[in-house]
Amino acid sequence: MNTASALKKNLISNILLFVLNGIISFWLPPFLVKKLGIGAYGLIPLSTSMIGYAAIITVAINSSVSRFLALDLTNENYTAANRTFNTAFTSLFTLLALLAPCLFIFSFNISKFISIPEGLGHDASILFMCVSVGFIMSAFTSIFNSSAYIANRLDLVNRVSVINTYTRVILILFIFLLINVSLTGYGTSILIASIISSSYSFYLFRKFTPTIKIDFKLFDKSVLGEMLSMGWWLIVIQLGSILFLQIDLLVINKLLGNVQAGKYGIILGWSHIIRTLAIALSGSLGPLILNLYAKKEFDQMIRLTQMSNKVLSLFIGCMVSVLCIIAPALLSIWIGPEYASLKWLFMLVLLPLPINLGVLPLFSLNRAYNKLRVPGIYTVIMGACNLFLAMYLVGETSLKLYGVAAASGIVLTFKNFIFMPIYVASNMGINKLTFFKASLSTMLLLAIAVGTSLVYFNFFVITDWFHLILHSGILFLIFAGISFLLLNQAERKMILNTVLKKTKSK
Repeated sequence: MNTASALKKNLISNILLFVLNGIISFWLPPFLVKKLGIGAYGLIPLSTSMIGYAAIITVAINSSVSRFLALDLTNENYTAANRTFNTAFTSLFTLLALLAPCLFIFSFNISKFISIPEGLGHDASILFMCVSVGFIMSAFTSIFNSSAYIANRLDLVNRVSVINTYTRVILILFIFLLINVSLTGYGTSILIASIISSSYSFYLFRKFTPTIKIDFKLFDKSVLGEMLSMGWWLIVIQLGSILFLQIDLLVINKLLGNVQAGKYGIILGWSHIIRTLAIALSGSLGPLILNLYAKKEFDQMIRLTQMSNKVLSLFIGCMVSVLCIIAPALLSIWIGPEYASLKWLFMLVLLPLPINLGVLPLFSLNRAYNKLRVPGIYTVIMGACNLFLAMYLVGETSLKLYGVAAASGIVLTFKNFIFMPIYVASNMGINKLTFFKASLSTMLLLAIAVGTSLVYFNFFVITDWFHLILHSGILFLIFAGISFLLLNQAERKMILNTVLKKTKSK
């Protein structure tokens, strides 16, 4: 399959997955807030974030195995591929066996670490326990999915997520509507969904890599050393990412309480939806970049990444622009009129996303070239700055929730808008300002959106879903048209070919 066809197929699959996750993320929070209450609901995103901290120890294995396995399979060296996979599998198994008792002890004593609404201590422990087991299973899911990923079958990798999401939501509805409304029921649905989706991942592993057999005896210290030489810096990057992306709710829970954490969790959900889309779209490039790197087609790899950076930044800019304009009506209709006052917090959380997420395609280049040490160190330093700045703004100023959003936006922008484009351009041997062009175009979109948001509701009244969707669609088309004009001729042609050209196989 050629590059354009593979990219189109990956994009379609990732967009469909995003639509599904977007619908669920849009509908589920109001349902859970209504059933559980804002305080109890705040524990759900917090549990995912806190247990997610444990993922840092598995990153070295899961994030590096696909690169080394891709090189082995491309060269048809199946003996080496077996050593690579089993080294990763054995190492991951050992890590998780050591981690599991710590997670269980933490879950059963959760009230000692975070603020828990009165009377929910037992349910909170069960929730965190189920999320912990789900995390352990997802870690193995990731390593099994590497087979389909390397085969450039992201549609099947995404199917794992679809199975997990559908199962979880169906079980939540069944338990909440027919049995009992509780955090325990939510945790149970997560656990069962993880078991079913992980089983499908193992099926994909057997289908795409039948020559690879699970055998602990094939563990190779030298192979592990090669993985860790890359994986160690992936761990450092993951640590920094946690300080950027998963520390907000914990800071708010400890300093402002579970109710405020619940409110911020609702707003943060939209950031996660957009971030998930950006990761999905940029993830479409992952296997292509690895394959191009393995084949030493460096020029094509660089051109593809440059264009993707600009297009992704503008696309996310269109989405954020629309959401910022309709924010008061969206919050009022979606959650309730009392939440419309959070519109400025909503905008503050979303506005930095386009320029920060637009650089995601550049991360694949760092991984392919194994240039991770400097980004890792810088990410941790800036992540620590984010934590301390958030704690200061929340605890020592009147900004409160706005302080957390401001800290995250400021520090993440310094990292992604300033450092990452310059660093990647230097590694590629191109002009250091190359990747700023996309960001400047996106900043123009956002400026137009902020200005429009100040006067939009002086001319329009939106009180129901029909008019909200209608206004959103029209606004998106307008901003998409502006974005298309900001592209050069080659970029427009590439987009039209990717979208309209039929997918062909070799």
